[in-house]
Amino acid sequence: MKIIYGIIIILLIILLGACALKAKNKKGNLARIVFLYETGAVLFGITFMIFTFSNNIKVVTFCRGLMFAGYDWLLILLMYYTQYYTGLFDEVRIIKEAMVIYGMFDTVLLFSNIWTGQMFSVEFITDAELHLRFTDSIFVKMHFIYNFAVVLLLLVSYMFMIMKSSKFYRIRYEVIFVSLFIAAVLDIIFFKSNSVYDISVVAFGLMSVFIYYFTLSYVPEELIENTLSLVIKDMNSGIICFDNRGKCIHCNDYIKKVFSLCDEYSELETGYHRWLEEIADKRENNIEYSAVKVVDGESKNYDVIYKRIFDDKNNFICDYFVFNDKTEDIKSIEIEKYKASHDSLTGLYNKEYFYSHVHEIVNKNSGIQYCILCSNIKDFKFINELFGLKKGDEVLVKVGEFFNKYLEDDSICARIENDRFALCMPKEKFNEKAIISRLNEFQKQFDNNAFRMHVFIGVYDIENLDDPVSIMCDKANIAGDTIKNDYHSYIAYYNNAMLENSIEERRIIGEFERALNNEEFVMYLQPQVDFKGIARGAEALVRWRHPVKGLLSPAVFVDVLEKAGLIYKIDKYMWEKAAAKLKEWKELGKEQYHISVNISTKDFYLVDVYETFVDIVERNGINPEKLKLEITETTIMDNFERNIKIIKRLQDYGFKIEIDDFGSGYSSLNMLKDISADILKIDMGFLNATENELKGQDILESIIFLAQKLGMEVITEGVETSQQLTMLIQMGCRMFQGYYFSRPVPEEEFEKKYNIRQ
Repeated sequence: MKIIYGIIIILLIILLGACALKAKNKKGNLARIVFLYETGAVLFGITFMIFTFSNNIKVVTFCRGLMFAGYDWLLILLMYYTQYYTGLFDEVRIIKEAMVIYGMFDTVLLFSNIWTGQMFSVEFITDAELHLRFTDSIFVKMHFIYNFAVVLLLLVSYMFMIMKSSKFYRIRYEVIFVSLFIAAVLDIIFFKSNSVYDISVVAFGLMSVFIYYFTLSYVPEELIENTLSLVIKDMNSGIICFDNRGKCIHCNDYIKKVFSLCDEYSELETGYHRWLEEIADKRENNIEYSAVKVVDGESKNYDVIYKRIFDDKNNFICDYFVFNDKTEDIKSIEIEKYKASHDSLTGLYNKEYFYSHVHEIVNKNSGIQYCILCSNIKDFKFINELFGLKKGDEVLVKVGEFFNKYLEDDSICARIENDRFALCMPKEKFNEKAIISRLNEFQKQFDNNAFRMHVFIGVYDIENLDDPVSIMCDKANIAGDTIKNDYHSYIAYYNNAMLENSIEERRIIGEFERALNNEEFVMYLQPQVDFKGIARGAEALVRWRHPVKGLLSPAVFVDVLEKAGLIYKIDKYMWEKAAAKLKEWKELGKEQYHISVNISTKDFYLVDVYETFVDIVERNGINPEKLKLEITETTIMDNFERNIKIIKRLQDYGFKIEIDDFGSGYSSLNMLKDISADILKIDMGFLNATENELKGQDILESIIFLAQKLGMEVITEGVETSQQLTMLIQMGCRMFQGYYFSRPVPEEEFEKKYNIRQ
């Protein structure tokens, strides 16, 4: 009997040890307390084995004391487990704290009992019997009262959870309640007997195994089935399942709505077999296709996914379809496509779409001569300033409607830039007199005493279909610009007199990429000098070292590249050159010098200016303050709110912003209140442009004073004489740039002049 009993206890200890190890590998507070409880149960089992199989009275006494203490701590751990498992006792910390304090006290008494005998003693022991004698000490009574009170509290707790829990989870609490109750009853029976074979220990051990299983491993199959059923029912995708004979075994409510079904699935089965015939029953494990269904009178687009399910022996069990509604996604894509190809204000096509589709239309009607019409509104910015942006937008909408009247299947119209519109149409349908007459009537809508509207149109007859559409539009705009100041003319044609310039522009564009790749573009530096004559930095200026034509100034190619939308490439090239040079200077210990680089209007559209500059300075490891960014007033005003946000981000990162060509626009002073620039650059040409030199000097002095009042540094460009320098110093200007100090020079000459490499 004793051997069988011992084997049972050993097996139980091994099982509890396995539970402890598995619990240790799981995460969370609940898993942690289960691990501690199972570990405690293992230690208790080992102690019980020694107690059962030893005949030494001192050993038995010591082990029995440890077992009594073990009951205390197992009940404490069981209380903590119950808290985490049921959510009870979360707010009753005093109970758990009192249990721990008493457990420590009782453990000391029981541990020392072998020497003091103050709790109990062993009268005699045999292989089958054990006789204990408990003292009349209050501590003994407290021990038993404590144990049975805690057991009773736990039983009540689990009974409460049984009554309030869902049927899916009730079994978890029922098993623990029943096993704890049986163990407690058996413990009482054992206590009343003198048997060595404590069956309650086995019951407590089994309860410990149940605790691990139902806490960390058990998931009711009924719960899984019901949960999956509810999920499938309520999910936003349609599910249809068929068995291996093609019979529909399930579909959720979503599918019933899509196919207008009640409870009859024959329509689904018919459609399934029809689909199999269409694919010749060549079913793959995963098939995706699109479908369109009318639901509640609305056409819906679905992505359909077909999958097959096999058992562990690779036998086909069933298959299913998943219907995902992509209608809104498709609508969003269409909206985005519309936004990508249309101007948001006028509803006409935008520049990108116009440029990419003109060739398509012209080539489709190869036997017809086409022409490009490009319009411009004289002084359109003045309309915005005089009447407000709302009126300006109204004008643009009306101009768009004017051109849209000429739109037919074989034509295309677009707003290509600000107030510029373009129309590509068959030349035979172009009627000059009719257009001029309509323009006259159209312009009268906006003419008043303060403003006279003038729309002019340049016409280019398409000759070379291989020309970029941008060049075609440029040719039309070149023609239109010839009548900019003639209020009596409306239409001008691109002619042979303009051909030479056009060819030169095309040549420049054709050579540009090669020149850029061969690094034919070089950086020249023009010093920026303080009032003491000390160079503080320089402005980076591009030159083209042409292999045939020699050194070309920016005037030869910059405007051409800007018209062709290529200016951003040369700008990025110069930014990189300037940053690399600043890196060299830093390594030479000449970090006091800065370099100013230019940002053109089109850079803000074609380049992520912020990300580009941040990347450049971080790659080169330079101070952003040393790479100063020059932006013209015109560039800022082109898309004011957007550009201001970008400039603010650049400043927040550490870049210094220079406003170049100040005074060239209509709203210079208004701009200064809206943008916190760091540096204001004024050209001496400001004085030359005024009829009254004294007035010009007064205005210049006022601007310098105002800029300094606003916390801006002032740099005056174009200084050519000592007299100019003296005058500017007297006005309060402290930084200068111009031929008086130096022309733009190659990098090497600049470095030599200012001893940078010494």
